[in-house]
Amino acid sequence: MRLQHYFLILTIVVVALCAVLMVVTFKTHPSLFYGTEVVLCLVLAFLVFFYRRIIRPIDSLTSGMELLRDQDMSTTLAPSGQKETDEIVQTFNALITRLRNEHLRMDEQNSFLNLLINASPMGVVQCDLSGNITTMNPAAERMLTPSLKETMLQLPLGNDTTVRLSNSQIYHLSHLSFLDRGYQHPFFLIESLTSEVMKAEKHAYEKVIRMIAHEVNNNVAGIVSTLDIIQTELSGDTAQEALEASRERTQKMAEFVTRFANVVKVPEPQLTLCDLSEEVETCHSFLEGLCQTHHIRLTLELTDEATPVHLDTTLFQQVLVNIVKNAIESIGDKGEIKIETHPKTLTITDNGRGISPEVAPHLFTPFYSTKPQGQGLGLLLIRDILTKHGCTFTLLTDPNDGLTRFTIVFP
Repeated sequence: MRLQHYFLILTIVVVALCAVLMVVTFKTHPSLFYGTEVVLCLVLAFLVFFYRRIIRPIDSLTSGMELLRDQDMSTTLAPSGQKETDEIVQTFNALITRLRNEHLRMDEQNSFLNLLINASPMGVVQCDLSGNITTMNPAAERMLTPSLKETMLQLPLGNDTTVRLSNSQIYHLSHLSFLDRGYQHPFFLIESLTSEVMKAEKHAYEKVIRMIAHEVNNNVAGIVSTLDIIQTELSGDTAQEALEASRERTQKMAEFVTRFANVVKVPEPQLTLCDLSEEVETCHSFLEGLCQTHHIRLTLELTDEATPVHLDTTLFQQVLVNIVKNAIESIGDKGEIKIETHPKTLTITDNGRGISPEVAPHLFTPFYSTKPQGQGLGLLLIRDILTKHGCTFTLLTDPNDGLTRFTIVFP
């Protein structure tokens, strides 16, 4: 109950007592009746004065305290008519106005910051004091895979690192913190470096390959011509065999360099709307022939739903053949390869020897290969073609069932 309520009760009690006294003394004691009237008038005058000078200012200040407690920044106090109190009221109103403007400014800054974080291409992940993820922006939701999350949460506070995943994606992780209410709140920044690194890698190996191919092919052409001339002039089986062997080795060297040169000649895809299942079915016979020579069973599980995607059929067939060839090499003999289609998704599964966690991050690195005679061109070619199609892809061995899956998601 506020102070003015107590004052109102007191006023009613005083007036009631005076009224009773006046009724009692009206006939018996006329002089006391008039004295009571005078006292009542004086008391009422004093109460009015007391209310204006004491109760009303205190009540105004109490209202101000309630506004602060309720964080109501939109209401100000009205002047009480008392000079000392009005100075306090003016100070209070100025404070409320300043707090309101500061609160509005903070809201605008927070709105801008939230908009900036949500629109940023850099992933932002906020954590609580225990290190558990609380919020993340849309970019982080797109980037954060289970393997990246595991690496991120293991990164010590204040450190940063670069991570290359098995799907050829490259990220730079930073583990930072900000001070809020005296506590260090951790957060992570995830920056995608994939396009920049791939461009730099491609520029570097294209330049080297072109230079090597130019020099080798020019020399090989001259050597082969010379060997042909010598072979026609010389007689004898031994000389002919030696020249033929030299000629074959030279041709193999030319073919070796040509394979490298073909990597940098991947054309821009001529995209057309095709049915993914139908395109896989088109390659079935050829792929089955590749598998039969190694006693590998090839099965197709093509969805009955329409699977329209935009792709270059020639480049797509090249990708599919390369993936199946890699699966065959991983299996060796007597295994199984399964090709599945779903809306916007193609999955090639094999039961080969699998991919170790140590090898997985390097799979799509230029010229990296685990094969004794491998040049690391197959996955590099697949990566470039799928990237030009705007696809996302992963190549992982599931630790639960031991199967290796190459999953391609079309845009």
